[in-house]
Amino acid sequence: MESPVPTSPSSVATSSTPLSFKTPTPSPAPTLPVSTPSPAPLQYPEPPDEFVQDNITYLNREKTTKKAARLGSSHVWKYGLRYIRDSDKKEVYYCHECAAGKHKQELFIINGTSGVRNHLEQKHQIDPQSGIKKRSRTRKSVLEQQRSAAATNTFFWKDSIEKFKELLVRWIVYCHIAFFQFENQYFRELLFFLNPALLSHLPKAAKTIRSWVMDAFRSKKQRLREDLRQARSRISISFDLWTSPNPYAVLGVIAMWIDTAGKRQTTVLGIRRVYGEHTGENIGSVILELLREYDVSGDQIGYFMLDNASSNDTAVEFILKELCPWMMSRARITTIVNNFTVAMNSKSQAASCCLDDRQIEHEYKRPTLVAPLDRKSSAHLILAVHPCMR
Repeated sequence: MESPVPTSPSSVATSSTPLSFKTPTPSPAPTLPVSTPSPAPLQYPEPPDEFVQDNITYLNREKTTKKAARLGSSHVWKYGLRYIRDSDKKEVYYCHECAAGKHKQELFIINGTSGVRNHLEQKHQIDPQSGIKKRSRTRKSVLEQQRSAAATNTFFWKDSIEKFKELLVRWIVYCHIAFFQFENQYFRELLFFLNPALLSHLPKAAKTIRSWVMDAFRSKKQRLREDLRQARSRISISFDLWTSPNPYAVLGVIAMWIDTAGKRQTTVLGIRRVYGEHTGENIGSVILELLREYDVSGDQIGYFMLDNASSNDTAVEFILKELCPWMMSRARITTIVNNFTVAMNSKSQAASCCLDDRQIEHEYKRPTLVAPLDRKSSAHLILAVHPCMR
């Protein structure tokens, strides 16, 4: 007998035979390959056939040679070309990014691509591995802004450059600054922060700073030579010899005159080291050489203001014999003016002694005699010296 067919849901639930219902799985939709958009081709200004930078001419290699240059597979050639430096015919790298941003070309000599890769990464944020330009940051540090401004704003008045060099050299000389300090990174960043336009005018090597100092010295020496030649008065000379802590014998020479404007001028002609004994002839030869460097002739010599030392008298005698051979010996002596402070010191020593009036007068004219005296003659000595002070 056949089993009855269930006619109600309850009968289905109590049925011992389990029933399974399968939900149909939808077939997957066909997927299309997603294509990554290729970067747009780089657009740069047309490179020039030739250009001049720092007074050196550079020629486009593609324009100067019939055979095309093999650029290789490196990504650096997407951002630059080969140029030939006309001075030595070496190949350098011309950067399209620098040209587009109107920056100064760095022009690396092509011996490889490592230097160019570093340049593209540091200056233009181009990844050295993939060659893809990175997205620039929205905010830059103050120093980066200054450097960026310096790269785009290299305009500077020529007079301002010369004034900057003059002030820089004066600071170096007066403050005894070492030349290598200008190679210090932090000092350079300080100047760039103050004025970004100094970036292209501040030397990178200490040798260049040294040449600036020497050029300034020669220029001022020539100017001083012209001032001495145009002096309205005779030129008086003062010199003194002393020993430095080293110990070196150092001779300082000073010139005094009236310039074309009628103003009194005093300047140091030189500080020279004296070798050998401190004799008058040895001192005079050093001074004579210095006067000849400044083209000071015998007709321009006025007086010599010196300490009361016999070696100084001998030095003046030696100098005037060479510069003024027509001058008599007695006339040469009259050109010497003794230092008043030294003479006053000698008179003070004599004030502790006792001389008669004639001896005091003689001692006043030539302070070479010191003898035991009493104090009564001190008043006579003061009366003799006082007119000089007035």
